[in-house]
Amino acid sequence: MRLATILSVAAALPSALAAAPKNLKVVGASVLGSGCPYGSADVWTDSSNTALEIRLKEYVVRTGPNTRAEDWRKNCKITLNLEYDAGFSLSTSTTNLHGYALIPAGVTGQCATTVDFTGVSGQASYGVSLKGARSGAFSLNANPDIVAWSPCGGSTAILNVNTQCWISPTDKQAIIAVDRISSRLTVRVDLKWKQC
Repeated sequence: MRLATILSVAAALPSALAAAPKNLKVVGASVLGSGCPYGSADVWTDSSNTALEIRLKEYVVRTGPNTRAEDWRKNCKITLNLEYDAGFSLSTSTTNLHGYALIPAGVTGQCATTVDFTGVSGQASYGVSLKGARSGAFSLNANPDIVAWSPCGGSTAILNVNTQCWISPTDKQAIIAVDRISSRLTVRVDLKWKQC
């Protein structure tokens, strides 16, 4: 369920989409935030070059007794330097968030993801809600009506993905965290391409 809407867009949706380029590489990545201490994030591209997966191993939001303000909200900003075949532009499509949540009745968890390209005005924002009572793995999907595109015609782009989660109210014991089976919280960003 999407709670937030697109704040602004960089370009209109193209009239025709293209197959993905043959080559897509993450040539550099940086992470910053309380939800992704150094060495706790990995980035993967799928073999079809139509998805990126960000795996966060230490992303834990918790509330309740013996917790502090810094436990109640976490964020992670991932900046990805992408290289691909010349003559393409890419945009993000659906965004999926997978993790684990233990939230009692009367408590709500929120997760929001913002995606943008460096050098292009506008960003796409998605939000999801985890209302209590619930316990177990979760998978939340966001699919915007309008998307932002990277600059057209080049062979590089810098993609910024900023994820934050929080829980309210903070007096009851609750948690949003890495999945107990996979030992990670995963953000999957599907990509689409157009030729320029």
